[in-house]
Parts: sequence; C-alpha cells; structure tokens
Amino acid sequence: MEDFNKNQRVEAGQTLLEILLAFSVSILVLSAIIVGITTSLSNTQYTKNQNLANSYAQEGMAIVRQIRDSGWATFTSYASNTAYCLGPSPIGLVPLTLPALNCGVQSPVPAGGIFSREVKFVHQSPDCCPDNTNTCANNVRGSQATVKVSWSDNKCPTGGSPLCHKVELITCFSNLDQKQLP
Repeated sequence: MEDFNKNQRVEAGQTLLEILLAFSVSILVLSAIIVGITTSLSNTQYTKNQNLANSYAQEGMAIVRQIRDSGWATFTSYASNTAYCLGPSPIGLVPLTLPALNCGVQSPVPAGGIFSREVKFVHQSPDCCPDNTNTCANNVRGSQATVKVSWSDNKCPTGGSPLCHKVELITCFSNLDQKQLP
C-alpha cells in the first residue's frame, strides 16, 4: 500500500509539472502572436502615412505648377534655397519664419496633423538644362522645385530629427513650358 501512495504522489507532481510546462508554452505562443499583430499594425500605419505624404507632396507640386502657370515673374520671385511652407489651405507659399522650426509647427497638414510640407526652389539650376547636360547657359536653365513632406511617428529614434520620415518630389520648371500666345 505504501508503494501505491508513493507512485501516486510522483504522478501528481509530474502532472503538475506538465501543466506548468504546457501553460508556459501557451503563454509564449500567445506572446509571439501579439508581437506579430502589433508589428503588422505598426507597419500598416507607416504605409498609410507614407501614402498620405506622397499625396500631400503631389498636391504641393500641383500648387507650385499653378504658381508657375500664373506667371514666370511671380514664380521666380520666390528666393532660391529658402524654405516655404504649404499649409492645409494654400493660398500661396509662406516663408518658414524661424529656421529652428519646421513647417509642421508653422502650418501642419492637415490642420493639427502630423505632416510638414515644405517647398524649396533653386532658380537657374544646372540640373534643369533643356539638353540634360548640366552645362547649359544660365539664361536657359530652368528652376528646380523640391516639395518635401515629413512626419514623425513612434518609429523615430529619440534625440534625432523630430521628423524622421520624408517623401520628396523634385521637378524642373522652365519658362518654355508655358503656352505661348499666338
């Protein structure tokens, strides 16, 4: 009888150990699933923000094109290598008032949003030669416009740039692009 009780206690201890082991494995599997779902959601949000930023950059380039179409003199009146902000309801370009700030602080897109939209011009850019040689005369060089949309999220490293993600569109405009009146 004594041997029977001893074997029963060993089996009870072994069963308890098996239950604890199965419980631990279950917790590890659930944790892995949760981490996978969290990572997937984070990547989905990043992709959504990147697509929005690309749309805002295209919209910004369309606004720059409208400014160019309104008159070459107006277009070239924007200073080279100066950051201009495009806000949520652009009537024109607004110079970035404090270089320490970004356009997201001055004119976030959409209003109260996480995106910063900035435009810079380089007039008479060697990258905008009509013959693609970069060696054309200054008077035939076009103007390069760069629209940059930046944003921040939880993937940005701490202590780095507050806006660590960006989408940039660069294009050249020239006075020759305007329709000539007959």
